[in-house]
Amino acid sequence: MCEIKYALDLPYPQIQAPFYPSDIKCIVDDYCGRTGEMSAVMHYLYQHYITAQNFERLSNVLKGLAIAEMRHHNLLGEAIAKMGGDPIIGGSTSFWSGSYLNYIKNPIAFLQFDIMMEKQAIANHSRAATCVKNPMLSELMLRIVKDEELHITILQELLDELIERG
Repeated sequence: MCEIKYALDLPYPQIQAPFYPSDIKCIVDDYCGRTGEMSAVMHYLYQHYITAQNFERLSNVLKGLAIAEMRHHNLLGEAIAKMGGDPIIGGSTSFWSGSYLNYIKNPIAFLQFDIMMEKQAIANHSRAATCVKNPMLSELMLRIVKDEELHITILQELLDELIERG
């Protein structure tokens, strides 16, 4: 079995001044809102834990995806701090909560949900990229989108394999 890459071999842009307070508002929900990176990390970790006994390959891939999403979360948290914001574990309206997760146990159903979740992340990050004024932050958001697109490909392949097995 070949090693799966969960992020593209492309650099993540480093943000630098000028910083705009409004940019923080544009990315805070992508960082830690209901459908943000924190939720993606926790979704994939939960799914990794519940599939470890019966679906080892699937479980390992989910762990890899969680680690990639942790990197995204880290990049956004660092950007918020660098811009003078407070990277609390919360979005624009509330602190992050485990109630944001969908605790689906069926692998086929949760992979379908994960693909939808990644598509939502792409839409959110793309929207944030057009909202921010800092061009490097915009580039960072679009770079993260490229990883999310890769995640859809990986998840779709896993879903297809499970459906083929019946």
